[in-house]
Amino acid sequence: MNAIFDLLRGKERKTLERLAAAAVVAVALFFILAVRVRTGYFDSRDDLAVLRDSSRRADKALAEAKAEWLGWQEAFGDIESFRGKYFYEEKTVFQSLRTDLQRIFNQAGMDVPLINYRYSDLEKSSTKKVVITFRYSGTYADLKRFLVIVERFPKFLTVEKIDFQKADAETGFLNLKLTLAGYYEN
Repeated sequence: MNAIFDLLRGKERKTLERLAAAAVVAVALFFILAVRVRTGYFDSRDDLAVLRDSSRRADKALAEAKAEWLGWQEAFGDIESFRGKYFYEEKTVFQSLRTDLQRIFNQAGMDVPLINYRYSDLEKSSTKKVVITFRYSGTYADLKRFLVIVERFPKFLTVEKIDFQKADAETGFLNLKLTLAGYYEN
């Protein structure tokens, strides 16, 4: 190889040395740039993985939010159907409630007792309730039949309170105070 080098003139030799130095510099720059590009590639790949994971979580959260929104829409629909079917109308609440109670007492085979009515607003709602209080005297079986009729009644009536006044162990006769509630909207 030195023999070939010896055949070259000084000017050719300097040019060849310069070309070799330039090639060495170019190869060094290539390796430096390759290392930087490779590092950038791996950093970008890691960033992409983080973004994909974040995107998956966002998609999952969006799907959950949509499902919750649909659930609330369904609940609002249920409430609207409740209002039409199960709640009393404000204009006729007193008459309708009296008629319904008469029907319940008749189904239970009971005489209609003296009934006290009281109106009450529910907090943070346009729904109001009528509280119905009366005394009951009879057997446990008759009470149970009455409560089953109230629970199965198509309008929204609830048993709010039962105050046992007296229970005769020998005869099984009960004296108590029952409180029911019927609901209506403005």
